[in-house]
Amino acid sequence: MQRWVELADRLSREKIAPRAEAVDREGRFPSENYRDLAEAGLLALMVPEAFGGIGADSLTYVTVLSKIARGCASTGLIFNMHSAIVDFLLQIAAPGQQERYFGEVRGKGAIFSSITSEPGSSFRDKLALRTSIRRDGAGYRLSGKKHFCSLSTGATYYFTWSLLNGAKGLEDGLLNVMVPSGREGIEVLDDWDTLGMRGTASNSIHFHDVRVEPGEVIGAPGSILGKDMSIWSLGYTAVYIGIAEAAYEFRVNYARKTRFHGMDTTLAHVDRIQRQIGEMSMLLENARRAAEKPGALRGNLGRQELTFILNQAKYLATEAAKELAEQGIRLCGGRGLSRSLPIERHLRDAMAGVVMPPANDRCLETVGKIALGLEAKTLEFQ
Repeated sequence: MQRWVELADRLSREKIAPRAEAVDREGRFPSENYRDLAEAGLLALMVPEAFGGIGADSLTYVTVLSKIARGCASTGLIFNMHSAIVDFLLQIAAPGQQERYFGEVRGKGAIFSSITSEPGSSFRDKLALRTSIRRDGAGYRLSGKKHFCSLSTGATYYFTWSLLNGAKGLEDGLLNVMVPSGREGIEVLDDWDTLGMRGTASNSIHFHDVRVEPGEVIGAPGSILGKDMSIWSLGYTAVYIGIAEAAYEFRVNYARKTRFHGMDTTLAHVDRIQRQIGEMSMLLENARRAAEKPGALRGNLGRQELTFILNQAKYLATEAAKELAEQGIRLCGGRGLSRSLPIERHLRDAMAGVVMPPANDRCLETVGKIALGLEAKTLEFQ
């Protein structure tokens, strides 16, 4: 799988990274990056070889995704959303649906979006899941509002779930559907204006009695309950490793090249700077090792064990990204605040990581519970 890592690294450096500033400044979906990813075959990274994809293992996925995110964090984050839906389809979709949707990823560059979050929702309380779906002849009608809908303006299909009218609970009423993004009745609200991750296009979406065909229903009601959703957290970790790598690389290059007035040598020859770079190198390496562990072991661990190391990895990666970016700004001084340098964007994107689920405080709580021998919520849908 090394060739896919090398391809992602080259694509990230030559094409994705040079566009990152414009994507962030304009707050738009990075469509050019996704054309390049599709042409390179990387959109099918997690599609099994039996369906014409690459069929990467989890460790390769982490490594490739970190390379993409190093060039543009928003591109990396939404790549994880797309790949997570591929993983869900593998778990619950019928063979014919897998053939159809994976074929479109491979042959047409189709992109999947995860449209699941909604204001005030809770998957433990069916009454708080406000998006509803009702039967309408042979098909269905979908109504409700979702927020934090990454790829809202760039996806080919929206994967979403809702509660079937008349159902007694999630077990017999949680329905998953794949809705074409151009379907009549879908309203994308222009409300994504954030500190970081501006290119994810995570606008809110309102479904106004949207038609859903029978073949667009994925799995039986409640079929996703108890399934493995660890790819989300695994991917988040990889994205923030990518940001940390970008911030570290910037800091090293800045020290090598910068010589202030009156200095005989560059900052790289200053003892204090050398110690700081050494500390940052250790921080980054710790985060990388933590990310590689669940990538290598996913599928071979019990749920509590996997939850333990994924929460550790997510925490270490996001904290490393934030610390490295902040230290980069400190090194540059006031100039580090300028948008002419990428380090301020790295810090803004890194800030999103500490609150993305599971938020870092929750990561610490979960790791602590498991270390103490107490039961903690696992990374499955429950």
